[in-house]
Formats: sequence, structure tokens, C-alpha cells
Amino acid sequence: MNTLRSALVVVPFSLGTATVAQSTLNFEPSAAETILDTGFTQVAPLGAEPINVAGGIFLFNNVNIPVGRTVRGVGPNPMIWIVFGNFNVDGTLSVDGEDGDRVDTLNSANFPTPGGVSICTSGAGGRGSPNSTDRSFTGEAGFGAFDFPGRGGGGGRLGCQGPAGGSGGGGGVFATAGDPWYPFGGVPFLQQFGLGGSGVNGTLPGGAPGTSVFLDGRPENDFIGVGYDVHRNLVIPGELLQFRGGQGGAGGGDRSPSCTTGDPAFFADAKGGGGGSGGGALIIYALGKIRVGPLGVISANGGNGGGGEPAGSNNEGGGGGGGAGGLLLLAASTNELEVHGETFANGDYSFSLSADGGIGTQGQFAGQAISAKYPPVPASAFSASSVGGFGGMGIVQLMTPPGNNADGTNTILDDNIRVMQNGAVVSGATKQRYLAWRGWPNAAGTLVDDFGQATAIGGAEGDVRPSPVLLPLF
Repeated sequence: MNTLRSALVVVPFSLGTATVAQSTLNFEPSAAETILDTGFTQVAPLGAEPINVAGGIFLFNNVNIPVGRTVRGVGPNPMIWIVFGNFNVDGTLSVDGEDGDRVDTLNSANFPTPGGVSICTSGAGGRGSPNSTDRSFTGEAGFGAFDFPGRGGGGGRLGCQGPAGGSGGGGGVFATAGDPWYPFGGVPFLQQFGLGGSGVNGTLPGGAPGTSVFLDGRPENDFIGVGYDVHRNLVIPGELLQFRGGQGGAGGGDRSPSCTTGDPAFFADAKGGGGGSGGGALIIYALGKIRVGPLGVISANGGNGGGGEPAGSNNEGGGGGGGAGGLLLLAASTNELEVHGETFANGDYSFSLSADGGIGTQGQFAGQAISAKYPPVPASAFSASSVGGFGGMGIVQLMTPPGNNADGTNTILDDNIRVMQNGAVVSGATKQRYLAWRGWPNAAGTLVDDFGQATAIGGAEGDVRPSPVLLPLF
């Protein structure tokens, strides 16, 4: 693929026009977990001496991550892999955000509750009880991408005028505020939309979700690069101009018997939990094939917010908000995904590719425990307490050369995305169900495929969370 080689030799988007020389080295991690810092790290290629890598650009001939092994990106820069052969993942490749701390102490409001740290351009989570010398009237706001202060979820508020506690911190934002398609099984609840849970018996508002990353009001261009709407014969430039991760969630609010400043007994306030950090930015370019096996996972999920006092239950201190999912971009001659069973729509929450938002968590000291986003927790568990808000969904972009709809999915953009089930290639309606591409809007604003047929995905997402953006690679 000469066109793909050109895309790799002059790497697009945020790498500018830097020429990349081909590598003859291969990478296969030998440890159960390998942590690679995108600022500076040492990498041990297969059968060769360790090499230094600065700036987060990992250049290899082939990459293989076996079953049972995890490669985790950390540090300040996007994690970018440029591979001249194949990139194979049977284990885990992750730039997931970190969880905020839960509160397991008493009489310690002078010690802030840490939020999750920034990962590969994401925003850090805000701290609970951030003021170490006086009463904290709000939790710390989450951080925006590149750790920009105050651009993530809004801090939970101090509960000081009633018997109940502080409110929850807001969730970070990226492609969405909160998770519009979360299968809550009942009436929607505040946290689902990125809002922190209310404190003081439901009368104290929680923190707001973060500031929107996309400003033009057109969700169809919420990506980086250039898209092509086949049905309308339109070239669509993406609104995102640089690789970036998701925003961090905010810290939860404290509870206090007093609303005054300068109180020497402020340290006895019940403090809020820390916010989760956003998922990072992970980009893979391969001249050959990017393959995710039946047990393989590539993820840029947001971290979860920690529960507030006591014992993480959010019964007095509010919970921290979840971090937003980050950016996954896979560009190759062929992207091959072996599905993990069933789809999100059918209750299977093991995804091959994931840039999911984090949530606020809750200990079981008083009320229902909430430790993870899946399996879904009843809406009543969130609405009844000051749990932190959901982090927004990130972005998953799959880029391959377009085809001719030979697979019968009604789009030319996925012909070189091979979806495998039990070792066999699937096509037609089965492939549509697992990819769950939403399509492009027609003149009436309805999302349609290349033949003008409504896709009507809604919450019926597949084995990629959120539903992927499909872009042509020329």
C-alpha cells in the first residue's frame, strides 16, 4: 500500500512533516505488565539491546502483545506506535485514566483526597477537600486535556446546612457529557449525564460536567482527520485538531456542621472523594495489519471517581466524578477485530476496543455498593445518593482504505475492517451489528449509511465502545 506508506512516512495530524525512518526492530513484552512513559522510557526490543524512546513515538517493524501481558502507557504525550509490519494484540494495550481515591479516614479534611493523575495528554482528576488550611467549599474541578486547570468536571459543593452531606463532583467530557446510552433500566438519573449527585437530602446541586470540547454543534465531525460521506459525496474535516485525551472528573464536596471560614476545627469535616482522570490518546499506524485477538483489548477508558466519607459510601462527603474516555485511532491496511462474545446491546460488556467514560463509585457502608460501570447498576443506586457524575465517552477511529461494499454492510468504509467470530470472517448484518457504525446525517439530520438507509443504532452498540468513527485512509 504505497498510499499508506506515505501516510506513515510523513505522519499526519499533530506530528507535522517529520520524516520517519523504517525500523528493523520488533517488540514483544516479556513481563506481565510493561509500563512505557511517553516522556522518556527504555524499551527492550525482541532479541536486541534496550533502546531509549523520547516523546512517545514507538517505532518498530512488528509488535506482538501476547495473552496475559499488558502494556500500559503513562506520561505527558500521546502514545504513538508506527509499525512497518503488523501490530498484534492478544493481551492488553492501555492508556486508561487512573481512579480517584476513596475516603477511608476520619477527621482528615486538612489532607486533600487525591484525584487520578493525567495519562498521555488526558486531564487529571480533581481533589476532594482541596484546601489544606481552611474549609473547602467545593471539591477541586477536574483538569482538561494536557492537564489544563479547571476545564474538567465541576467540583461538588460543601453540605453545611442540613443533616446530609456534600454533593458529588461532575464528570469529565470528551465526545459526550456522560453516557447517553447507558443501560440504566429505568428513569434516567443525574450522573448518567455527567452531573454529580445532589447532597443535603437532594437540595444541594452536584458539580456540572466539564466544558464541551466540540463547539460547532455538529456531532458528525467530532473526530481528527478528514472523513468522507459517500451518500452525500461530501468531504468532512474533523473538528479535533490534535491528539488529546479526555477530561478529568471533579472532587466531591465535603460535609460540615459549619458554613464559616477560619474555623480551626475544619479538619473534622467529612471530606469528598477524588475524581478520576481521563483516558489518554493512543494512536497506531501500521503498514500491515492491526489485529485484536479474542482475548485482546485496546483501551483508553476514563478512571472512576472515589467515594466520599465515610468508607467511600458518599453518605457524608460527596463522591468524585468519573474521567472521560480518551482517543483511540487505529490506521492500517487492515484492521482485524475478533469479537468477545456478544454485543453491548445484548448485555456483553467485554469490548475489543474501548474509550469508555468512568463513573463515580460508592462503598457499601451505607447504601448499595457501586464498584464498576458494568454490569449496569440500577438507577436508584445513583439517584439516592451523592455519587459522582459519569465521565463522557471518548472517540474510537478506525481508518483503512475504502472498498466497494463487497461485505454487504452498506458502506465502503469498513471493507478493510475484518470482524472475526470464532475464527471466521463475518459480513452483512452480523458485521453491522458488531461494528455498530452510526453513519452520516442526511439532509434531514437522520443518520444513514452509504445507501441512504437509516442506521438507527441508538443504544444498540457492538463490540466497540463507543460506536466507532470510520474514516478512509488514502
